[in-house]
Formats: sequence, C-alpha cells, structure tokens
Amino acid sequence: MLSFVLISIYLFSINQNLDQDSQEDPIDNTLFNDTISPDSIQQAVALEIQRIHRRGIEDNFRKIGTSWKTNPCYYYTAQMNNAEWTSDEITTWDTGYVGWEAYRHVENETIETKIKIEIIDIEKKLLRKDEVIKESFSIVYNFKTGRWSGDDSFNDSDGYGHYIGDTYEIWFNVFQTDNDNDNIPFWTENNILGTDPYIDDSRLDPDGDGIPTSWEWKWGYDPFIFDNHTILDPDEDGLQNIEEYTMRKWTANPYYKEIFIEVDFMEKGPGLFAKDNILHKESQWILMDAFIDHHIAIHIDDGWPSGFTNGGGEYLPFSETHVGPFSGMASSFYKYHFADERKGIFRYVLVLHDCGWNFCVDHKLWPDVITIPSNNQYFRNVYMPSATTERLMRLAHSVVLMHELGHSMGLIPEYCAGIDNASMAGRNDLPPIQKWIERIDAWNYWEDYQSVMNYHKINVYYLDYSDGSHGPNDEDDWSHIDLRFFQEPIFEDYDVSDS
Repeated sequence: MLSFVLISIYLFSINQNLDQDSQEDPIDNTLFNDTISPDSIQQAVALEIQRIHRRGIEDNFRKIGTSWKTNPCYYYTAQMNNAEWTSDEITTWDTGYVGWEAYRHVENETIETKIKIEIIDIEKKLLRKDEVIKESFSIVYNFKTGRWSGDDSFNDSDGYGHYIGDTYEIWFNVFQTDNDNDNIPFWTENNILGTDPYIDDSRLDPDGDGIPTSWEWKWGYDPFIFDNHTILDPDEDGLQNIEEYTMRKWTANPYYKEIFIEVDFMEKGPGLFAKDNILHKESQWILMDAFIDHHIAIHIDDGWPSGFTNGGGEYLPFSETHVGPFSGMASSFYKYHFADERKGIFRYVLVLHDCGWNFCVDHKLWPDVITIPSNNQYFRNVYMPSATTERLMRLAHSVVLMHELGHSMGLIPEYCAGIDNASMAGRNDLPPIQKWIERIDAWNYWEDYQSVMNYHKINVYYLDYSDGSHGPNDEDDWSHIDLRFFQEPIFEDYDVSDS
C-alpha cells in the first residue's frame, strides 16, 4: 500500500509496502493545518468516467452471419455519499474519450467516502428487458491526500484509475473541490508539500524538471527534487515520463504499458467497386482486446474529437502506385503528415491502397512506421477463406496490424526464424519441386509456433502472439516483447517488409 511519510514541510517520501492504516495517518503526527475543507469552498467529490470499453467483440467476428453488427446495450451507475448517478443507455463497444463527470457534496471535514461503480448489461428479449450486473467495484477516496484505495489503487496490476473486468474495461478519475483547482487537496498542500493551497500548482515546476507539481504528486514523485523525466520510463513502454505527461489527457499512466498509434488513411480510389482505405473501429477494438490480458493498453488516434490538430484521421491523396520499402512515398507521408512531436510516442500506421505490409518502410526510417494494404487482391489472396465480406475484412486488418505491431516490438526474424517464414528466405532459386518440398518442411517445423508472426497462422486469421507452450519449436513471444523497440533505428541490408 501507499504511505506518505512526513520528512519536512518540503520533502516527502512514498513507501508502497506499508499497510492501509499508515496511508490514512502519516507517521509524523506533527500537523501544520489539519483543515480538510476551508470555509471558502463546499467539500465535494467528483467522479469522471473517461472511457468504457466492452470486451469480446472478436467472438462475434468469428461467427458466420451478421452478429458482428450487433452492438451491446448497457449503462453504468455510481453510488457516492448516499446518492446514485445513473448514465443513459450506451450502445457502442467503446465510448472513446468522453469525460463524463458527476459531483456529490459531502459534509465539510469528511475524511473519506466510498464510491461504488457498476456496469449493467441490458439484454433485450421479445417483450421485456433483463438487466445483468457485469462489473461491480468499490474504492475509498481520501480527502486529505486525494488518493483512493480498494478494488483499484495506486500502481496496481491494471493501473491507477483503470479497472479491467471480465466484460468491461473502464478508465476513470476521482477528485474533489479545491481552492486553486490543481487537484492537490488543501490538507496535502499544508501538511505534506508545504505549497500554497491558493496557488495553482499544475502550472508550477519548483524543481525545474519539466513536469509540474500536480502530476509529480499524483504519480509519487517529489516535486522539489529534480527527476530526469526525459529518460525515466518505469513501465518500460517506450514513453518517457515527459511523454506520459504530454499524453495525460488520453489516460497515459507512467506505471502501465501503453501503445499509442496514429492512423492516416488514403482517399478512396476511382471506380464503382473501390474500397475505403480505412481502419474500421471494429478492427481497432478487436486489437485492443488481444492485448488486455497482457496488461498493455492500445490507444488509436484515427481523428480524436477535440484532439491534436496534427493528429490521426487524415486522408492522403489516392495513388495506384505500389508503396514499397524504397518507393519514397511512405517517407514523404512520414515527413509531412506525422508530426515531429509525436515521434517517439506514437507508431504511425498508414492504410493505403497498394503496399507491402511494412514495419520499417525504408532504411531511413525507424520501426515506428507501419503500412497495411486495403485492396481486393490483398483481401482475396492472403487469407483462407478470402476476406471478401465486410466481417472478414475487418478481422483481416486486425490480424495484419497485430503482426506489424509485433515487428515494432522486437518480434523479428533474428529472434525467431519462424517469423515471416524467414527459414525459407533465399531458397527461391531452388527447382520448383524441391522448393515446394522445402516449403512444406518449413511449414511442418513451425506448426508449433502459434503466433500471428507466423505466416502460416496469419492466413487463417490467427490473432495472438505465442507463449511458448505449444511444443518444442514454439517461442514465447509475449516474454520477448519490448515496447521500446520502435524508438530504435533499423538499418538492414535486406528488405525489411512483408511485401
């Protein structure tokens, strides 16, 4: 558990191993001002629902028919200080970043309050609706420290303000009324930090490390001691703390692994049967689910509302030209459509008409670039059965994007020759019959390698990395993954692509 130890009016330390009682009562009993709520404000607690994601959409896409078009129907309730907040019905698999808020007054000088959140499915039958509670969890919010404990707590396995259940995933925040609106409680400013409770500390950086007091306090850093946040990356996801701070509006957590992706699209081509070159929301949600149980959150910017002006969702000019590793087109897109301030934070995904499935589009780029095709030939020839329906097209894009993300996390042939059928590389000059025999042998040898990185699994819509448990020729992809890999330059003598 988290404990706050008073060292002096300016310095503090955090020890996560102390018990719950020590969280509520600091070891140093010397108090400078024990007031929780000054007379100038009415004490209240606020709950912000930032995002809700329903799991399990992939199951619908594995079924023949139209069930994949069916949306869930649910709502949530929040019980706070003897009152209940009930949402409207929600009919989408993912709400996106919404920022729904509710406030509840409490009696002044209240030390803590319990908050209970439930998510209820509405199952519509012929003449009735059945309601089933799918998720239920509770936290206790402390008005002195502005922190909470319970079913969600600081630095737990699924992230502070992030709850993962069997059916739903939810991001949320809790805060209180505050004189200076910096989300540091009055009591904490007086008794732990020694800051002025009437001055907004979200704008102040007394140690000059580039991150203000309010963020450092929330995530357990001493705001009066310089931390090199440009290199600190406690969760080893490739986002240094200064980048986590930049992405705070989009639920970035310095102690929970996250992958941020920007997606740009190519304009639709001419002709009656031309396809949209986009990454459908369903493909994105399927991909999110594949990472949840491994405690990695996927955030895809395909045009976030009220988001970055230079963010995702841009439509690039249509071109029938094949975008290969050395065509120069992807380099141009990368240079002019992927903002410099996003490099090192986001991976850049291009959904193009005709391209190879590249993770390093040419030798001048880093493995933060992914191109995936969206034409009839790709959907028809790569998959069995062919991805000729809207259902299978969406599933196919989830599969290929997961494959290319694997490359950006260090899953490359040097690690395992079963990746990209690398064990067959250089054998194209064999006589046709011998080449076919060699190909079958390689296929059989890598059958144990149950991974989307294996070409022989991609074409049957396999959507997972392997865990090394399937036989002698398997590999443990999940343990090998390095989310920081996309930040390192790649210089290879061979064509680094899946074209």
